[in-house]
Amino acid sequence: MSTWYEKCMPRIKDIEPFITNLFKDVKNMNKVKGIYVWGSYARNYKHPNFRVKDLDIIARTKFNSEDLIAVGEKDIKNNITIQYLEEQGFDPEAVKFSKNFMSIKKFNIDHWAISEDRKLLHWGPILRSKEDSENINKEAEIYAKNMAGVKRSSLTKENEEVRKNWYQSYYSYINKYFEEMPSGWYKAEDIKIRELLSEAIKL
Repeated sequence: MSTWYEKCMPRIKDIEPFITNLFKDVKNMNKVKGIYVWGSYARNYKHPNFRVKDLDIIARTKFNSEDLIAVGEKDIKNNITIQYLEEQGFDPEAVKFSKNFMSIKKFNIDHWAISEDRKLLHWGPILRSKEDSENINKEAEIYAKNMAGVKRSSLTKENEEVRKNWYQSYYSYINKYFEEMPSGWYKAEDIKIRELLSEAIKL
């Protein structure tokens, strides 16, 4: 399968046949209560040709938020023993979950988790407020339009190269805000979990 298909704006109908099986192993993990898809996929699932720039996936868990926030990139990349993790104050199950969840990269997945203490977490740094996020997203879309020569709403009609250029421009603009921040779980402050789940699709 080509890189553009996995990363650059796949359609709803491209993702749908694979989405349930992608998360089967994570769904069956200890302390995972459910897997949900939300965001643009959930809002547009009735439109098979809609192109999705991110696939937002949420794992609802029984982990405390602090146990997840303690986990960083090096903790899931290094082959660390359970004994060492326990000695360092980590929850080994939280590390294992994070490692397995982050290993799923198809369709440019944005990884989210809901903790047992009702906190919404995102893997990787995020803007704290919804308003900031919306503003940066708009700025990034304008930048991508200027660089690729096409606006977001017209991408369905464009070829692979144009979509790839748009996607790369969009994310290069977004990523400049987070260059100095390490990967790991970050808390999202102003999204209401009940509303989020009411709009999400359970897998």
